[in-house]
Amino acid sequence: MLSSANYELTIILLLEFIIMNQEELEETKKLLIERLGVHIECKDQLAPLAARILATLVLTGKKGATFEDLVTGLQASKSTISTHLNTLQSNKNITYYTVCGDRKKYFITNPDGFIINLDKMITTWEKEKQLHLQVMEYKQKINDDSNSAEDRVFDLEFHKDYMNYLDQATSSIKNIRQKLVSKTNLE
Repeated sequence: MLSSANYELTIILLLEFIIMNQEELEETKKLLIERLGVHIECKDQLAPLAARILATLVLTGKKGATFEDLVTGLQASKSTISTHLNTLQSNKNITYYTVCGDRKKYFITNPDGFIINLDKMITTWEKEKQLHLQVMEYKQKINDDSNSAEDRVFDLEFHKDYMNYLDQATSSIKNIRQKLVSKTNLE
């Protein structure tokens, strides 16, 4: 049986551990917001703060973040946060929900945003595949017009391999997209 002093010490140590763990998680979240923000900024050609807002919402999850949370967490002015929230909403990167009796907006990533990005990726890869196919057909005609194997100007292996890669990548992304759509429709 624990004495009262030992019990209190155990509770204090447990609380310190929980607090340390929370502080560690918050520090990790800040670092991830920065790293993910830089990635999103480069990938999606967004302004640095808009990318950090999006990264924050990705790491916040379904509970969302209020306008005040974003101003405080990202240490930016209200007008700047507001401008980027409007841009992200108009681009369909984010949306918000409200809670009855609470006047705040809770910003979250657009549930369809990832699917929209996958669709863009699939479209880009399909266009790229068609372009490579046309280039390969052109090069094949040049090679066919050559008199001998030594006269052949173009090696078509790269195009074949690259088109195979695009087929596999597109197929994988389509499978992921379908799973996300199915999951979203169930929720």
